[in-house]
Amino acid sequence: MQLAFIGKLMAGLSHEFKNHLAIIKELNGLIEDLLILEVPGQSVNSERFKKIIPGINERIAQAAEMCRVLSGFSHRMDQPLSSINVSDVLQEEIYLLRRFAQQKQVHIESLFDGDLPAIFNNPSLLQFAVFCVVWPTLELLEKGGRIVITGTGKNQSVEITAILEGKMERPENDTPWEAMLPQVLEILGAEFSHRINEDGNEDVAITISSIENSYRDNT
Repeated sequence: MQLAFIGKLMAGLSHEFKNHLAIIKELNGLIEDLLILEVPGQSVNSERFKKIIPGINERIAQAAEMCRVLSGFSHRMDQPLSSINVSDVLQEEIYLLRRFAQQKQVHIESLFDGDLPAIFNNPSLLQFAVFCVVWPTLELLEKGGRIVITGTGKNQSVEITAILEGKMERPENDTPWEAMLPQVLEILGAEFSHRINEDGNEDVAITISSIENSYRDNT
């Protein structure tokens, strides 16, 4: 299932990256056409060039940002255990989920405390755990729904909460992702809670801390 999670996010990213390349190619072709129409010694299309070039630069910048996020996401799997900046780890994942949210016309946002404690644990598995919470909701939420992912420090732990706002119909049985979550949380040594907040929305929280020293020594 973890491979399926990675595959979903990579497929979404590659599709978006392909879109950027297609637009860059199209704008480049437009510049070539304008250059062909240029009269030697004159530049009648200079103003059009000035409008086209920023569009190319913007697409290049967006593609470069995608590569940066992809690199960070991929390297989370280099070491099964490492010191985690929870905000950085989850911001990567939220970035990759945002395209799917836009397709559903669902808003996905994040709000992390600036002084979260560093956690020694499995970063890739943490991303998978959050995915198991967020993805089923993302598929069920109707247009205009909202998912807010927060991170709050609690002593030497971090509570990650997904606030789920909007209309959705929960199936009777858990999805495969939700069924996998308890096993993932057990490996992480994380706690789980599911509650209805004062606004009537669902709050799903994962509290994670550094793993025990005895477990570190055995890995």
